[in-house]
Amino acid sequence: MRNTLIYVFVIAFLFSCKSDDKAKEAVIPSDPTLEQLNKLVATKPNNAKILYERAKYFYNNEKYKDAIKDMKRVIKIDSLNPAYYHTLADIYLDDADSRYAINTMEKVVSLYPERIPSLLKLSEFYFIVKNYDKSLSTINSILYLSPDNPEAYFMLGVNFKEMNQLAKAKNSFLTVVENNPEHIDAWLQLGKLAEEQKDSTAETYYKNAILIDKDNVEAMHYLAFYYQNNGELQKALDTYKKIVLIDPSYTASYLNSGIIYLKQDSLKKAFDNFNIMVNVDKSNPKGYYFRGLTHYLSGNNEAAKPDFEQALKLNPEYEEAKQMLGKVE
Repeated sequence: MRNTLIYVFVIAFLFSCKSDDKAKEAVIPSDPTLEQLNKLVATKPNNAKILYERAKYFYNNEKYKDAIKDMKRVIKIDSLNPAYYHTLADIYLDDADSRYAINTMEKVVSLYPERIPSLLKLSEFYFIVKNYDKSLSTINSILYLSPDNPEAYFMLGVNFKEMNQLAKAKNSFLTVVENNPEHIDAWLQLGKLAEEQKDSTAETYYKNAILIDKDNVEAMHYLAFYYQNNGELQKALDTYKKIVLIDPSYTASYLNSGIIYLKQDSLKKAFDNFNIMVNVDKSNPKGYYFRGLTHYLSGNNEAAKPDFEQALKLNPEYEEAKQMLGKVE
């Protein structure tokens, strides 16, 4: 009888496990797009374009190993399409394999030594891994082929900036906007260089970027932050307000506006901005920390404590949150 009970128990247990497994399988979401791509690949396994589409789909969904596997097949089928090498290099880089990324770009440049988009990308990759000499050498090859190329001068500028050769960096960015006055990134780089050197022309450079694209929130943020750092707080607040009208999810505007209001002792306005920030991005510890700080400055330690706790839950190394939690406890 005892053995029979054990047998019944084991059978029931195994049946339960299988049922649980089936339940788990049942909730795995299907991926109609991938299923369709798989069918197409199965139908035409040597079609480079179809494999390329699946590789890009894997890449966009951060399935880098699968994407690399498909891209290798793509290039084996069609080894002369430079776009394929560019995509594979991007995948390698995002998969934290800079060596293979650079090797891939060097390969396509060896195939097409005068192809400027490939040379530009190779110079950028050298720059990313801080091999400035090779980046500069590649840029010189571009300028030999295309003496006024604005993108080459832009890469020249960012290299010089990282090498702390600021005068050369500035001249490079000025050459960019001379050849292409609508190059927003070059105007922003000029603004940042001027701001670091306490040069008031920074404001003009940032405004030039905004004139090109009045809805460019990055350029507007640089301008607002410039105002904030130079004590023009109302101008900063007005610019931050314009940013969130364009992009309500731009949390840096709520954060910086809240900090300005804190300095002005406008605790209600500060709280409103930090509260919006928390609701827009619940994963940002700064929103909770500053909302907690506003509660604390308002004398509401009970409300401040959970905000500091949440900030630390999201970032256990947040020293300011640790200190404030100690105070409210």
